[in-house]
This record gives sequence, structure tokens and C-alpha cells, in this order.
Amino acid sequence: MTVHAFDRGTPVDYGTAVEAYLRSAGIAASSQRIYRISLLTWAWLACGQQPPLGRERRGAEPPTVAFAALDEASADVLAEVFAQRARLVDADTVNRELSVLKAAITWWRARGWLAHNPITGIERRPAPPDRTRALSREQIAALFDLKISVRERTFWKALYETCARAEDVAGRDPLRHRKRGTA
Repeated sequence: MTVHAFDRGTPVDYGTAVEAYLRSAGIAASSQRIYRISLLTWAWLACGQQPPLGRERRGAEPPTVAFAALDEASADVLAEVFAQRARLVDADTVNRELSVLKAAITWWRARGWLAHNPITGIERRPAPPDRTRALSREQIAALFDLKISVRERTFWKALYETCARAEDVAGRDPLRHRKRGTA
């Protein structure tokens, strides 16, 4: 286990504040990459810019932003660039970016690094309605009549019995839900 010294002084740049949050906030190592991407998106937004999209985002260096700029940023300006971002990417992405920043801001404010909340008034975007449809009884019967492995049949039956979606069950990270200190 690595022990990091806690710096009581306010970080000079936003990237340093992000790394301090990621080290100290109890976020699983597997989630830190996603949190880092989400948080560094706001470096572009704090400069009034949009981050690169798609493949151009990979490896793109966010602008260096003074951490004090986040405290001085107008909520109206951040709300406007956030609204622009929301028009460019899906609601799940911008909502994740907003939620991660809210958590980081709470952490930074608890340490006295920020005097106010620069994203006050910025709200989550509504997710589009789920338009997928359940299978008919005939489709379910045909599915269970297929000659497939016991493992697959059990998985499908569990999905059917619990009304869960395959993406929800298969996409879960079982390690993320473990209690700390257990193997």
C-alpha cells in the first residue's frame, strides 16, 4: 500500500487537484481512469472549450487550468459550455461527468480548497426514454427451446425470472461491489 502525504495547501492547477481527489477519495483503481477522464473534461469546459470527441479524445492533453479559476468561474459560463457539451454527447456521458465533478467539488470544499460551488444550478440531463421492448411469449418459448449450453440457458432463465436486462447483469463489475479488505 502506498501512503501519500496530504497537502493541506490548495493546489495550484486543476490537474493536481484532480489527482489529489482520485488518490484520497476511496475510488477503486479500476474506476479512477473513468473518473479522471470525466474530471479532466471540465478543464476544457472551464476554458470555454469543448473537449475532443471520439478517437481524437484518446491521448488528448487537457488545457492546464489554474485551480483558482474553478472557484472564480461563473456558474452561468460553465452551464453554457455544459449545455453545449450535452448537445454533442449522450445524456449518460454528461450526467456521469457532472456527477463525478459534484463529488470532487464536495471533497475539495471540505478541505477548504473552494469557497463556492461553481456548478450550482447545473442539472442532470434527462436520459432518452428506453424504447426497447420485451420479448413475446412465443419468442421466450423459442429461446428456451434452443439447444444451448446449460450456462447460457441458466443465464437467460435468470434474466427472465428477475426481469433484468442482459446489459445490466453482464455489465456489472463484481469487484467494484466487494467490501474493502476482502479477496
